Amino acid sequence: MKNFLRKHPFFDSLFALRGNTRACVYTEPLWSVPMNLYAPYISVYMAALLLTDKQIGMAASVTMLFKAVSALFSGAVTDKLGRKLTTLIFDVCGWSIPCLIWAFSQNVWWFMAAAAFNGLMQVTDNSWNCLLVEDAEKSEIVKIYSFVHMTGQLAVVFAPLAGILIDTLDVIPTLRILYFFSFLSMTAKFIILYFWSEETRTGLVRKQETASLSIFKIMSGYGQIFRKIFASREMVLALVISAVFGITTMISVNFFGLYTTGNLLIPQQYLAYFPILRAIVIAVFLFVIQPKLNRFGFRVPMLIGVLLYAASHVVLMLAPPENVAMPLLYIFFEACAYSFILPRRDSLMVLLIDPAERARIISIMTVITLSVSIPFGYLAGWLSDIDRRLPFGLDLVIFAAAFVVIAASRKALTKQLTIDS
Repeated sequence: MKNFLRKHPFFDSLFALRGNTRACVYTEPLWSVPMNLYAPYISVYMAALLLTDKQIGMAASVTMLFKAVSALFSGAVTDKLGRKLTTLIFDVCGWSIPCLIWAFSQNVWWFMAAAAFNGLMQVTDNSWNCLLVEDAEKSEIVKIYSFVHMTGQLAVVFAPLAGILIDTLDVIPTLRILYFFSFLSMTAKFIILYFWSEETRTGLVRKQETASLSIFKIMSGYGQIFRKIFASREMVLALVISAVFGITTMISVNFFGLYTTGNLLIPQQYLAYFPILRAIVIAVFLFVIQPKLNRFGFRVPMLIGVLLYAASHVVLMLAPPENVAMPLLYIFFEACAYSFILPRRDSLMVLLIDPAERARIISIMTVITLSVSIPFGYLAGWLSDIDRRLPFGLDLVIFAAAFVVIAASRKALTKQLTIDS
């Protein structure tokens, strides 16, 4: 069995990971497992504590606002403090602290405070990605992000536990337990990663270059970076794609649970079992199909992914009440789409960026995409108050725009970004 796994390209690459990439990938389940356990119930938990759909959408917008502000500083902080230390500090601020707040939340103001702290994770999103890929081979980038997304599916092993707890204890006590467990598991992950990893080569150079500069002095060059981004059609394309899938993911995550339990009348404990199908589909896709897709580059797989995302939303919006089959079909299509899109979306942000300025460019690009996303949380909440199908209709409009943009980007996504198989 061991020899079989080592012969498969997916596991062969996984076992071959070294250095910071191995430290980041191997410790990721300590974050992704607890996060994926509570994720299906976020909006249901908030509704159980008497938050309205608008308030749930507003909390999502608050997170986006603080992400945008954090992203503005993230490049400078990452260069000044280094990838390792920045990741530790802002992982604790952006995940450990909000998990504790969520565990004890009583009303909307607790969720707003947690949303603000959670927005700080955008700093570590920059620094952690630099730690993950800066010392890796360019040809391995998509494989590395496939491993990262794969670790998120390990929660399938524990998903039934969440359903059993909800069936026994109800939503509020179960989510308090899951959030506190998340605090413990994630904090352990952040500490282990800090001591297992080393500062990247680029990180060492940038720390030396910025040693005598203040954070604001480092940020003074942002105007030049901003112009550099918009002078490149390829980076603008990466910007648009990142914004599109950031917005649609935010909407789906925040309103799927409300719609399925409130309108389709699916029992709350069933939400724990939907990730099982999702994880199986993604695992099969990444294990069997993904290695065969590398030769097709970016454009064709991403177009297929957009169509699958749209199909998943149409299925969900047409689902009759008390019919579990349609939400399961939604999960199946969405998982396939995720596998087509996400590793490539993340890879674009690496492959199209000047390595010497990666932290600052990612910082500015993230500020732009998050700033665009801020109104959509409240807008989706407002639409959900009218009809809980409407947020998914909004996603469909955005998917249509994404399809047009990707289809029109033949040159950028075929010639310049062909992935080495």
